[in-house]
Amino acid sequence: MKKIAFFAAAFVFVLLLTEYVNQLPPDPMPGAAFALKSQKVVECTPDEITLVDNHETETHLLKDSSWPDCSTFQKDEVLDFYLSRGAKTKFLSDEQTTWWRKAM
Repeated sequence: MKKIAFFAAAFVFVLLLTEYVNQLPPDPMPGAAFALKSQKVVECTPDEITLVDNHETETHLLKDSSWPDCSTFQKDEVLDFYLSRGAKTKFLSDEQTTWWRKAM
């Protein structure tokens, strides 16, 4: 009888814990996501990065800790950056720019 009572108490505890966790608000979004397409890395430091597009427009960003090391960016490599706004810019991902976008 004690085993049945123990398992019933554990089951009720799990149900109550699940109910409590489901009522917690979700984590806030870190910021609005945006993309910078066809960008070359011109300058990179541990805290800042400067990108240039095909029209020679510079974009200067303050980096957070989510960015990869500066050595991963090659000099003439054209990339699409997917980022998120916040106090500092958060790095989500990057990928090679498609061939037709490089020509634009």
